[in-house]
Amino acid sequence: MTKRSHSSQAASGAAMKALPSYIASRLTFEDLASSRGLLQLVDREGIVTQRQAAEDLGLSAGTCNLHFQKLEHLGLLHRVGQVSGRGRATTQWAIDVERNLTIQFVFDVPFVSKILTDFDGKVLLSERRDLTGLDDVTRLETMVDDFVNLAVTTAGGIGGTVRQVFMGLPGILDPTHSKVVEAVNFPVLNGVDFTQLMNERHELLCQCGSLGTAFYYGELERLPAETRGMVLYWDLGVGVVSGVGEHIMSTGREEWLLAEIGHIRIKKDGRPCHCGNTGCLEAYTGGWAMIEELGRDDIKSLNDLRTAVEDGDSEALAVARSAACTIGKSLCWPIQVRGSERLIVTGPLSPIFTHVRESLVEGLSTLFDEDEIAELDPQASPDPELAMLQGSARLARRLYIYPDS
Repeated sequence: MTKRSHSSQAASGAAMKALPSYIASRLTFEDLASSRGLLQLVDREGIVTQRQAAEDLGLSAGTCNLHFQKLEHLGLLHRVGQVSGRGRATTQWAIDVERNLTIQFVFDVPFVSKILTDFDGKVLLSERRDLTGLDDVTRLETMVDDFVNLAVTTAGGIGGTVRQVFMGLPGILDPTHSKVVEAVNFPVLNGVDFTQLMNERHELLCQCGSLGTAFYYGELERLPAETRGMVLYWDLGVGVVSGVGEHIMSTGREEWLLAEIGHIRIKKDGRPCHCGNTGCLEAYTGGWAMIEELGRDDIKSLNDLRTAVEDGDSEALAVARSAACTIGKSLCWPIQVRGSERLIVTGPLSPIFTHVRESLVEGLSTLFDEDEIAELDPQASPDPELAMLQGSARLARRLYIYPDS
């Protein structure tokens, strides 16, 4: 396996040689933390001058200048113009969005989307693969390695640098090590630590999160600013992510709870679930559960199920409507706990939402009146795959610039 150099390490050597020694001696290229405040300011403002940065960050002009030069030589910032004023013209700085790139893997089971984007969200590489039947960890890791190698080569071809890898994963993650603890609908992921894999094989930064966060960030543009939104992603299973603007409300153990709402028991001694328990929400509403309930030779996949519902198949419609009603009932408490103001349904099964919306509303009406449901305005994502692509790119960039977010 060819080892790829980490972006900051590669840039560091070149930057140290390019800078005068008296400047290089005052900069720590191996650690971005000291200059991250400036990078975040430029990210928020878009274009920043040295004077503005010094005032906003409470730094001296000389210290601020050192941070600008460091970030420029690392390739994160570039000069975009000058502003005339009293005295000398002031340089304007912006993030070099075209040459700073991120890689994203989003496992929206049974698919994986592999994406390379620049910091502006422009897609440079994109592959989507059906992983049905994949049960070999070595094959999984090889698939990941191959795309990372291709992405790094592509980045080098345009003079760019891969800064971050984001893994959007189903199931429960260990918040300490980022290992997948339990991916009920894709067990080959169990125990895999992608953060360690990216570091050891490619020397790349990697952060992992619920695949629902990618969908959530993809739907942000459809939510009014600072709205408390809830995004339900519906595929083989069922999951929920809620937040306020770019701030995900669930953290730590609580995130496990809401992200895995599909495995909250809704019926004592109910149907067996793939997680090993019984009576889970997912065992009544997930794509796999509906396929099993139908038990038909012509409906074996999510695509088959979606097509049957959209074509008006009466049996498939009845099962889907029952599932939607159950989802509505089960969301009543999470919506109240999170104070959610809007509800968006996304994921591979969201295209059937127009056929089952009334059933979901029926479930919500168990606890909510008509006005409250109207305010929630349950809607389906118009393009869940595009939203996921855009959301994962936005999230990967954010996690690099704001690693503590």
